[in-house]
Amino acid sequence: MNLKKLLNYLSILSGGTITLLGVAFVLIYVWEGVVPNIGKPDQSPIFWYLPIFFLGLFGIFGGVALMVIGINSKRNIKRNKRIKNHN
Repeated sequence: MNLKKLLNYLSILSGGTITLLGVAFVLIYVWEGVVPNIGKPDQSPIFWYLPIFFLGLFGIFGGVALMVIGINSKRNIKRNKRIKNHN
């Protein structure tokens, strides 16, 4: 397998994994930090669990960016092969 193809697949795979972990962190924040503290007088865990939420958001954005980079690079490789074969 070509090194460029391998890097594309690794980029797509790692981007998907990071995106899923980001979604999991956001769900952990909602499930552990927000839902149990609704209506309680002390709602400080909503504030203290915010780093988990932001870590999840950055994971989602970073993972999607990695997947887009991998998919675009894969398309460019296919496009370049067609152009070379056509000429």
